[in-house]
Amino acid sequence: MLFTFENYNFMKIIILGATSGLGKGTAELFAEAGHTVAVAGRRIDRLEKLSQKFPNNILYEEIDVTKTDLENKLDLLTQRLGGCDLFLYSSGVGKQNYDMDLSMEKWTNDVNINGFVTSMCFMFQFFKNQGTGHIAAISSVAGFRGIGGSSSYSASKGYQRLYLEAMAQGAHIQKWNIKFTTIIPGFVDTEIIEGQNYPLTLSCDKAVKVIFKGLLKKKRTIYVDGKWRYISALMRIIPGYFWEKMTLK
Repeated sequence: MLFTFENYNFMKIIILGATSGLGKGTAELFAEAGHTVAVAGRRIDRLEKLSQKFPNNILYEEIDVTKTDLENKLDLLTQRLGGCDLFLYSSGVGKQNYDMDLSMEKWTNDVNINGFVTSMCFMFQFFKNQGTGHIAAISSVAGFRGIGGSSSYSASKGYQRLYLEAMAQGAHIQKWNIKFTTIIPGFVDTEIIEGQNYPLTLSCDKAVKVIFKGLLKKKRTIYVDGKWRYISALMRIIPGYFWEKMTLK
Protein backbone atom coordinates (compact mmCIF):
# COMPACT_ATOMS: atom_id res chain seq x y z
CA MET A 1 0.00 0.00 0.00
CA LEU A 2 1.39 3.39 -0.96
CA PHE A 3 -1.04 5.35 1.18
CA THR A 4 -2.92 4.53 4.37
CA PHE A 5 -5.69 6.42 6.12
CA GLU A 6 -7.30 6.07 9.53
CA ASN A 7 -10.96 6.88 10.14
CA TYR A 8 -11.38 7.57 6.45
CA ASN A 9 -14.60 7.38 4.46
CA PHE A 10 -13.89 5.39 1.32
CA MET A 11 -15.29 6.78 -1.90
CA LYS A 12 -17.01 5.45 -5.00
CA ILE A 13 -15.18 6.83 -8.02
CA ILE A 14 -15.71 6.82 -11.78
CA ILE A 15 -12.72 7.47 -14.04
CA LEU A 16 -13.52 7.88 -17.70
CA GLY A 17 -10.44 7.31 -19.83
CA ALA A 18 -8.59 4.87 -17.58
CA THR A 19 -6.94 2.56 -20.09
CA SER A 20 -3.56 4.30 -19.90
CA GLY A 21 -1.59 7.25 -18.57
CA LEU A 22 -2.95 9.55 -15.90
CA GLY A 23 -6.41 7.96 -15.74
CA LYS A 24 -5.03 4.46 -15.27
CA GLY A 25 -2.41 5.54 -12.74
CA THR A 26 -4.89 7.53 -10.68
CA ALA A 27 -7.32 4.61 -10.66
CA GLU A 28 -4.58 2.34 -9.34
CA LEU A 29 -3.73 4.69 -6.48
CA PHE A 30 -7.36 5.04 -5.43
CA ALA A 31 -7.83 1.26 -5.56
CA GLU A 32 -4.65 0.71 -3.51
CA ALA A 33 -6.00 3.13 -0.91
CA GLY A 34 -9.20 1.07 -0.54
CA HIS A 35 -11.63 3.10 -2.62
CA THR A 36 -14.03 1.48 -5.09
CA VAL A 37 -13.28 2.58 -8.65
CA ALA A 38 -15.27 2.12 -11.84
CA VAL A 39 -12.93 2.49 -14.78
CA ALA A 40 -14.06 3.04 -18.35
CA GLY A 41 -12.55 3.43 -21.79
CA ARG A 42 -12.41 1.99 -25.30
CA ARG A 43 -9.69 -0.64 -24.86
CA ILE A 44 -11.51 -3.36 -22.98
CA ASP A 45 -8.46 -5.64 -22.68
CA ARG A 46 -6.61 -3.00 -20.66
CA LEU A 47 -9.60 -2.46 -18.40
CA GLU A 48 -9.83 -6.19 -17.76
CA LYS A 49 -6.17 -6.33 -16.70
CA LEU A 50 -6.69 -3.38 -14.38
CA SER A 51 -9.71 -5.06 -12.79
CA GLN A 52 -7.79 -8.32 -12.39
CA LYS A 53 -5.04 -6.44 -10.56
CA PHE A 54 -7.57 -5.04 -8.05
CA PRO A 55 -10.51 -7.49 -8.14
CA ASN A 56 -12.06 -6.17 -4.92
CA ASN A 57 -11.77 -2.49 -5.77
CA ILE A 58 -12.10 -2.05 -9.53
CA LEU A 59 -14.97 -2.76 -11.90
CA TYR A 60 -14.96 -1.76 -15.53
CA GLU A 61 -17.16 -0.81 -18.46
CA GLU A 62 -16.35 -0.35 -22.13
CA ILE A 63 -17.23 3.23 -23.04
CA ASP A 64 -16.43 5.30 -26.11
CA VAL A 65 -17.13 8.97 -25.34
CA THR A 66 -17.77 9.71 -29.02
CA LYS A 67 -20.77 7.35 -29.20
CA THR A 68 -24.41 8.36 -28.74
CA ASP A 69 -24.92 5.87 -25.90
CA LEU A 70 -22.57 7.73 -23.53
CA GLU A 71 -25.32 8.90 -21.15
CA ASN A 72 -26.82 5.41 -20.95
CA LYS A 73 -23.39 3.94 -20.26
CA LEU A 74 -22.73 6.44 -17.47
CA ASP A 75 -26.15 5.71 -15.98
CA LEU A 76 -25.36 2.00 -16.01
CA LEU A 77 -21.97 2.60 -14.42
CA THR A 78 -23.38 4.65 -11.54
CA GLN A 79 -25.92 1.90 -10.92
CA ARG A 80 -23.28 -0.83 -10.95
CA LEU A 81 -21.13 1.22 -8.60
CA GLY A 82 -24.04 1.92 -6.29
CA GLY A 83 -23.58 5.67 -6.48
CA CYS A 84 -20.67 8.00 -7.08
CA ASP A 85 -18.69 10.49 -4.99
CA LEU A 86 -16.01 11.54 -7.48
CA PHE A 87 -16.07 11.65 -11.28
CA LEU A 88 -12.83 12.16 -13.21
CA TYR A 89 -12.85 12.86 -16.95
CA SER A 90 -9.45 11.67 -18.13
CA SER A 91 -10.42 10.95 -21.73
CA GLY A 92 -8.44 13.18 -24.03
CA VAL A 93 -6.70 13.14 -27.40
CA GLY A 94 -4.41 15.47 -29.25
CA LYS A 95 -1.92 15.14 -32.09
CA GLN A 96 0.06 17.73 -33.99
CA ASN A 97 -1.86 18.63 -37.12
CA TYR A 98 -0.06 21.39 -39.00
CA ASP A 99 -1.81 20.37 -42.23
CA MET A 100 -5.20 20.92 -40.55
CA ASP A 101 -6.58 17.54 -41.55
CA LEU A 102 -10.31 17.93 -40.91
CA SER A 103 -10.90 14.35 -39.74
CA MET A 104 -8.23 14.73 -37.04
CA GLU A 105 -9.65 18.06 -35.87
CA LYS A 106 -13.16 16.61 -35.65
CA TRP A 107 -11.91 13.55 -33.76
CA THR A 108 -10.17 15.76 -31.19
CA ASN A 109 -13.31 17.83 -30.69
CA ASP A 110 -15.52 14.74 -30.46
CA VAL A 111 -13.48 13.47 -27.50
CA ASN A 112 -12.34 16.68 -25.81
CA ILE A 113 -15.53 18.70 -26.23
CA ASN A 114 -18.57 16.61 -27.20
CA GLY A 115 -17.78 13.64 -24.96
CA PHE A 116 -16.64 16.00 -22.21
CA VAL A 117 -19.83 18.07 -22.27
CA THR A 118 -22.11 15.02 -22.29
CA SER A 119 -20.24 13.57 -19.31
CA MET A 120 -20.21 16.87 -17.41
CA CYS A 121 -23.94 17.44 -17.84
CA PHE A 122 -24.85 13.89 -16.85
CA MET A 123 -22.67 13.86 -13.74
CA PHE A 124 -23.69 17.38 -12.77
CA GLN A 125 -27.35 16.34 -12.78
CA PHE A 126 -26.47 13.14 -10.92
CA PHE A 127 -24.65 15.01 -8.15
CA LYS A 128 -27.30 17.73 -8.01
CA ASN A 129 -29.99 15.10 -7.42
CA GLN A 130 -27.77 13.25 -4.96
CA GLY A 131 -27.09 16.46 -3.03
CA THR A 132 -23.28 16.25 -3.18
CA GLY A 133 -20.43 15.22 -5.44
CA HIS A 134 -17.06 16.09 -6.94
CA ILE A 135 -16.35 16.61 -10.66
CA ALA A 136 -12.79 16.71 -12.00
CA ALA A 137 -11.22 16.82 -15.45
CA ILE A 138 -7.73 16.76 -16.89
CA SER A 139 -7.12 19.90 -18.94
CA SER A 140 -3.70 21.10 -20.13
CA VAL A 141 -1.32 24.06 -20.11
CA ALA A 142 -2.05 24.14 -23.84
CA GLY A 143 -5.48 25.43 -22.86
CA PHE A 144 -4.02 28.82 -21.90
CA ARG A 145 -2.78 29.79 -25.38
CA GLY A 146 -3.10 28.51 -28.93
CA ILE A 147 -0.22 26.15 -29.74
CA GLY A 148 0.85 25.86 -33.39
CA GLY A 149 -0.05 22.50 -34.88
CA SER A 150 -2.49 21.81 -32.04
CA SER A 151 -5.43 24.04 -32.87
CA SER A 152 -8.27 21.79 -31.70
CA TYR A 153 -6.28 20.43 -28.77
CA SER A 154 -5.44 23.91 -27.45
CA ALA A 155 -8.96 25.22 -27.99
CA SER A 156 -10.65 22.15 -26.50
CA LYS A 157 -8.48 22.17 -23.38
CA GLY A 158 -9.17 25.87 -22.91
CA TYR A 159 -12.86 25.07 -23.36
CA GLN A 160 -12.69 22.45 -20.61
CA ARG A 161 -10.98 24.83 -18.20
CA LEU A 162 -13.57 27.59 -18.75
CA TYR A 163 -16.45 25.11 -18.68
CA LEU A 164 -15.44 23.86 -15.23
CA GLU A 165 -14.99 27.43 -14.03
CA ALA A 166 -18.49 28.36 -15.19
CA MET A 167 -20.02 25.24 -13.63
CA ALA A 168 -18.26 25.94 -10.34
CA GLN A 169 -19.61 29.49 -10.29
CA GLY A 170 -23.11 28.31 -11.20
CA ALA A 171 -23.12 25.69 -8.44
CA HIS A 172 -21.97 28.32 -5.96
CA ILE A 173 -24.73 30.74 -7.01
CA GLN A 174 -27.36 28.02 -6.69
CA LYS A 175 -25.81 26.73 -3.44
CA TRP A 176 -25.41 23.20 -4.79
CA ASN A 177 -22.86 21.15 -2.89
CA ILE A 178 -20.76 20.11 -5.88
CA LYS A 179 -16.98 20.51 -5.88
CA PHE A 180 -14.88 20.97 -9.03
CA THR A 181 -11.24 20.32 -9.85
CA THR A 182 -9.34 21.36 -12.95
CA ILE A 183 -6.13 19.38 -13.41
CA ILE A 184 -3.29 21.05 -15.34
CA PRO A 185 -0.66 18.40 -16.10
CA GLY A 186 2.03 20.12 -18.19
CA PHE A 187 4.14 17.56 -20.06
CA VAL A 188 3.82 14.04 -18.62
CA ASP A 189 5.47 10.90 -19.98
CA THR A 190 2.32 9.21 -21.33
CA GLU A 191 1.17 7.88 -24.71
CA ILE A 192 -0.12 11.28 -25.80
CA ILE A 193 3.45 12.64 -26.16
CA GLU A 194 5.13 9.36 -26.99
CA GLY A 195 8.09 9.78 -29.32
CA GLN A 196 8.31 13.54 -28.77
CA ASN A 197 10.90 15.41 -26.73
CA TYR A 198 9.32 18.09 -24.53
CA PRO A 199 10.99 20.17 -21.81
CA LEU A 200 10.11 19.69 -18.13
CA THR A 201 8.55 16.29 -18.80
CA LEU A 202 7.37 14.65 -15.57
CA SER A 203 7.13 10.90 -15.03
CA CYS A 204 3.63 9.46 -14.99
CA ASP A 205 4.18 7.95 -11.52
CA LYS A 206 5.01 11.35 -10.01
CA ALA A 207 2.13 13.01 -11.82
CA VAL A 208 -0.57 10.60 -10.63
CA LYS A 209 0.58 10.95 -7.01
CA VAL A 210 0.09 14.72 -7.23
CA ILE A 211 -3.34 14.26 -8.83
CA PHE A 212 -4.35 11.65 -6.25
CA LYS A 213 -3.43 13.83 -3.28
CA GLY A 214 -5.03 16.92 -4.84
CA LEU A 215 -8.31 15.13 -5.48
CA LEU A 216 -8.44 13.86 -1.92
CA LYS A 217 -8.08 17.46 -0.75
CA LYS A 218 -10.69 18.56 -3.32
CA LYS A 219 -8.41 21.29 -4.64
CA ARG A 220 -10.05 23.61 -7.14
CA THR A 221 -6.97 23.53 -9.40
CA ILE A 222 -4.15 21.00 -9.44
CA TYR A 223 -0.94 22.00 -11.19
CA VAL A 224 0.73 18.61 -11.54
CA ASP A 225 4.13 20.29 -11.80
CA GLY A 226 4.16 23.54 -9.80
CA LYS A 227 6.50 25.22 -12.27
CA TRP A 228 3.68 25.36 -14.81
CA ARG A 229 1.66 27.63 -12.51
CA TYR A 230 4.22 30.36 -13.19
CA ILE A 231 4.96 29.40 -16.79
CA SER A 232 1.25 29.49 -17.67
CA ALA A 233 0.92 32.92 -16.02
CA LEU A 234 3.76 34.17 -18.21
CA MET A 235 2.18 32.59 -21.28
CA ARG A 236 -1.02 34.55 -20.70
CA ILE A 237 0.63 37.97 -20.53
CA ILE A 238 2.66 37.66 -23.74
CA PRO A 239 1.01 39.87 -26.39
CA GLY A 240 -0.63 37.96 -29.20
CA TYR A 241 1.62 39.48 -31.87
CA PHE A 242 4.75 38.15 -30.18
CA TRP A 243 3.14 34.84 -29.23
CA GLU A 244 2.27 34.06 -32.84
CA LYS A 245 5.87 34.73 -33.92
CA MET A 246 7.31 32.30 -31.39
CA THR A 247 8.54 28.84 -32.44
CA LEU A 248 7.11 26.21 -30.13
CA LYS A 249 7.88 22.53 -30.73
